[in-house]
Amino acid sequence: MSGAVVARNTAAQAAGKAVMLGAGAVSIAVTTRYLGAAGYGDLALAFALLQSFGVLADAGLVAVVVREGSKGPDRVARLVGGALALRLALAPVVVAIALAVSLLPRYGPDVATAVAIGAAPFAMGIVSSTLAAAFQVRLQLGRAALADAAGRVAGLAVLLAVVAGDLGFAAVVAATAVGAAVTLAVTAGFARRLFTLRPVVDAALWAELVRAALPLGLTLAVTELYFRADTLVISLSRSAAEVGRYALAYRIYELLAVLPALIMASVYPLLSRQLDADPAAAERTLRGTARALWTFGAPLAAGGLLVAPEVARLVGGPEFAAAADPLRLLLLAAAIAYLSGLLGYALIAAGRQRDTLWLSLAALVANLALNVALVPAHGITAAAAVALASEVLLLTGGWLLVRRRLGVAVVPERPLAPLVAAVVMAAAVWPVRERSLAVSVPVGVAVYGFALWATGGIDRRTLEALRR
Repeated sequence: MSGAVVARNTAAQAAGKAVMLGAGAVSIAVTTRYLGAAGYGDLALAFALLQSFGVLADAGLVAVVVREGSKGPDRVARLVGGALALRLALAPVVVAIALAVSLLPRYGPDVATAVAIGAAPFAMGIVSSTLAAAFQVRLQLGRAALADAAGRVAGLAVLLAVVAGDLGFAAVVAATAVGAAVTLAVTAGFARRLFTLRPVVDAALWAELVRAALPLGLTLAVTELYFRADTLVISLSRSAAEVGRYALAYRIYELLAVLPALIMASVYPLLSRQLDADPAAAERTLRGTARALWTFGAPLAAGGLLVAPEVARLVGGPEFAAAADPLRLLLLAAAIAYLSGLLGYALIAAGRQRDTLWLSLAALVANLALNVALVPAHGITAAAAVALASEVLLLTGGWLLVRRRLGVAVVPERPLAPLVAAVVMAAAVWPVRERSLAVSVPVGVAVYGFALWATGGIDRRTLEALRR
């Protein structure tokens, strides 16, 4: 039963996320061409500041709501209300810090402008993500995916109008607020069917949430800084145009993270229950999920090495051609992050937030040290190489911690099949790697699918892995 629910949720999310991916790719292409590398760098830096400090307004509260709500569904409305009130109280602090940093003399005025305007979609995102926790608890994530897709499409429509009217940088930022408003409206409409929407101001509940969320909140804060450290170091030592080129490569990396995110959104509530009540079922869920993630990650890494230059030119235009090498490295990092992220979710679901905190701290320290040492002299390719090395560290450490703390060795079933199929795919794509993506991508997909089937990587167990 639980596996069938995971499958339905994943399918429903996949439809919504497909729309988000398409709209997101078009948005990047339109924005980069309109603003240029330097303007896109200012925009990306502003949102990196909001996101880096924005973790303070999360503090692990959403994950705690999902975890505790999965164990006691009757408390979901109260947990959501308490988390919403806390997060809204923290939001002004986050915006103030981000705005203060954006005023550094090194940054141009557009960065501060984008942070000030971006405060509105940031606040609306807080409400939407808190309400969506109830969907995750009830395994109704298709609703959250629909809301996100609607907001992304609305934001894209406004962005196209802004560019057509040549309304400038500030209007481009404001377009994100329209998308966030639509997402919030749809999310709130769905949530009203489940419970009464209202913030809950209750000292005892807040204390309970903070105690449970603090270790996780610290972990998420460290993780967010880890993800944004490279952009911040680049912004302090290189030009705005380089920030923009790296931001393009990283944005593609983030879009491709949609796949593991939608799978883990369904798997996390199950793991929260299974690790507590049925460890054997949790082990099967972890191994099945690892197999699915590796099946998608292997061709992403192999294909990215070959077609990254064409992707960078297609999405960003000629001015972003220098993003090709960083993109290659980040796509390799993405394939590894699929698995390291699963291990992190498993530890959090088991209540091992302190273990993930120490691992994340180690990755952050290594990431920062290497970025500070290498990026000023070697630029954005060095930053991407550091990101790849950091993911290797997280994967190794996460695997060891899951084995020691949970007693599970998370190894994908038949791991060689996707690897062999990816190599065969790369050999087939090599002759057409510099041609249009309309040629190379279909060739790669077809060859990989056939090779995966031929090597035994596709069978009924691949689809049933999450149903056991």
